Amino acid sequence: MSRSAHRFLSKKKQVAGMAVGAIAMLAVTVPALSQPEGSGDDFKKDEVFKVTTVIQVPAAAGNTAGTFFSFDISWFAPKLNKFFLTDRNNKAIDVVDAKNPGAGVKQQFFQAFAGVNPGGNDFSGPDGVLTANNDTELWVGDSPGKVWVLNSGTGNLVTLPGSPTNPISVGGTSRADELCYDPKDNIIMIASPAEGFVTFISAGAPNSAPKGKVLGQLKITTGTGIEQCAFNPKDGLFYQNVPNDPNPGDQVLVINPTTMKVVRTIDINVNDCSGVRGNAFGLDNQLLIGCSTPSPNKQRNSVVIDATSGKVLKVLMNLGGADEVWFNPDDNHYVIPSCNTPCRTVGANGTEQLGIVDSSGIRLDHSVTVAEQNGVMTPLPPPNPRTIHSAAATGNQIFLPIPAVGGTAPQFDPTLCDSFDDSIVRVGSPRTSIGCIVILAAKKDDRAHVAKEREGDDSQN
Repeated sequence: MSRSAHRFLSKKKQVAGMAVGAIAMLAVTVPALSQPEGSGDDFKKDEVFKVTTVIQVPAAAGNTAGTFFSFDISWFAPKLNKFFLTDRNNKAIDVVDAKNPGAGVKQQFFQAFAGVNPGGNDFSGPDGVLTANNDTELWVGDSPGKVWVLNSGTGNLVTLPGSPTNPISVGGTSRADELCYDPKDNIIMIASPAEGFVTFISAGAPNSAPKGKVLGQLKITTGTGIEQCAFNPKDGLFYQNVPNDPNPGDQVLVINPTTMKVVRTIDINVNDCSGVRGNAFGLDNQLLIGCSTPSPNKQRNSVVIDATSGKVLKVLMNLGGADEVWFNPDDNHYVIPSCNTPCRTVGANGTEQLGIVDSSGIRLDHSVTVAEQNGVMTPLPPPNPRTIHSAAATGNQIFLPIPAVGGTAPQFDPTLCDSFDDSIVRVGSPRTSIGCIVILAAKKDDRAHVAKEREGDDSQN
């Protein structure tokens, strides 16, 4: 396991004039996280991520407080080299160019998004986001029951042929949330968790139905919600996370995009992973599942399974409390924004961690401390505390949105929003009190090692 050379000082130990500079030093992996297997020589070759850029998110006119704390899912479009984030505080899609991160949020796409609704996440938006049709379009979930189709370069509405309006209506009074894309059949599947169904929408040719047409819906009513889905290019099927099904437990439903039916079910053992949330396909038909709630032993874990057999390949102990997870095909690593049980327990002094897991051997290479508790004890949830929960990656970069401190306890301060030294580019005036987007980059990018890992795997582009 690679370890960062320094840790930032806890808030109790900060000295006036030194606190901001101290945050720039990233933390070592905390002992509670799983230790990887293998020799020490292996780990010397792995990448160590450090903060390179800290970005203040521009506040829209309606965001008078200027804070950034309510966001949902992010996406990276490789053909565009752009990072997209659904930003509820500003009712916008925030866009960062990976080739020019020092420019900060270069674009903000504004539409009539729901924003932050006092009724909670089920009525707020924008929510899920991805690109389709060779990254030319941005598909965005919103509330109530809306799916927007935007030009990914300008943010303008895409004209849909025939009868569909833009945004497309999938029905219901709550949000259309997280979504996945089948590029072979050109079909979008999007979840409406509070309504208990997923909707299938044509994204255009070669699908015979016109772009924007709702093809059908599949009811999913056995769980306590509907979370992230992912498309598996190896079998052409959608894999839909359904958390906390009372019998037999968490499940992944494998769904045929064209028949819109469940073809099989993968049961997730609650002792391995509880409360399935994010998922991402990696090498060799691996499926990473990020889980949010505690298992019976109180640990929050994530798990990697074989997508065909459902066999557990590795339990990533204490690397849970996650929502969106990501696989980076450029370096074959998973990225997991984690707030595990100590992190979510008031007074436990737990820290938020960004876990970087090597898919070859499924080992935790590196963990970066993102934030630590500030000692505030009240108010207690609900709603959930503000934690990191979204990330995307490309090349040797990781994009990590960090919410402004506040909300219910535990609260997190300081965070990496306060990172500052001569090697870090700061855009605007980012700080813990208002939130930020942090970009981390690998100190070493061993391309020979990556190429070796990719041999014999046909899932990589």
